[in-house]
Amino acid sequence: MNLDLKLIRHALSLAKHRNFARAADALHISQPALSRSIARLEAALGVLLFDRTRDGVVPTDYGRVLIERGGAIMNGAQELRREIGQMQGGEVGEVAVAIGPFPHAISAGVALAKFMAAYPNVHVRLEQHSPKGTVVKLLEGTVDLGIADVREWHADARLEIQSLPQHVGIWACRAGHPLSGRPGLTLDDVLSYPLVCSQLPNQIATLFGDCPAAGRLDPDSGEFYPAVTLESLALGPGIVARSDAILLTSAGIAANGLVRGELAVLDLHLPWQRTNYGFLFKRGRTLSAATREFMKCVRASESESMAYESYLLERYASGLRSFEQS
Repeated sequence: MNLDLKLIRHALSLAKHRNFARAADALHISQPALSRSIARLEAALGVLLFDRTRDGVVPTDYGRVLIERGGAIMNGAQELRREIGQMQGGEVGEVAVAIGPFPHAISAGVALAKFMAAYPNVHVRLEQHSPKGTVVKLLEGTVDLGIADVREWHADARLEIQSLPQHVGIWACRAGHPLSGRPGLTLDDVLSYPLVCSQLPNQIATLFGDCPAAGRLDPDSGEFYPAVTLESLALGPGIVARSDAILLTSAGIAANGLVRGELAVLDLHLPWQRTNYGFLFKRGRTLSAATREFMKCVRASESESMAYESYLLERYASGLRSFEQS
């Protein structure tokens, strides 16, 4: 049994006015049209909804149930239209995001603050995962959006990818470190010390080979595990400032240590020494307005962080500044 909301609205108007002519006027339709609507509704329900009397129409017992339930149905439909409209405008809803360590540390916090200020009624759920974990969550449908390293996923037909700006990576060490100030360093020089960073994509990890001081290469999976694997990159500068370990990070994450003179940037510039992350989402999935607005906030935060990193590279790593522009 299909009930047309229009028919319910017509019946509610008739119950209110108790007269076909007055109810039709209130609905801005003709009296015959209203009579046909009531007849259609009664036929659909298989009961008589109104008794016709000399003094007007009176709801039957069935009609009184319709008035009670139908009013709730119409109110619910109105609320549904309102909520859908707000969701289309990004005003309400939920944004569920799986995010990797680098974007989490570089831009997620600022983007979230911007988004919350603009859309206080939208609930945001951020989950930090590795790139592989992010893709698993996307394909399961438990998150709407991923922000992670995308270099291994461009060929995956299940995903859509939108790139974000590339951040120049730096090798940072404590002030006074044996490698600090030495020109022309090689990767072998750096990997002779414990490495502190997030888990690296396999395409980069395979370049490290066997370097037990820096970390461990799993021969079965081909994955490289740094001496200290960070889930939160914000912890890295504090670890490196108090040890001989080397931190692979961005200038923005190392900013406080650089400004205070606790950290130095090593003279090593490799072609892959850039972030390569972006937005990932399941192909064919329609992103909500709130999710699209969150993506705008991330892009705005990325632009701000890129400008700040350019300043830091200019001041603390002039060699990398030219590398950034290449």
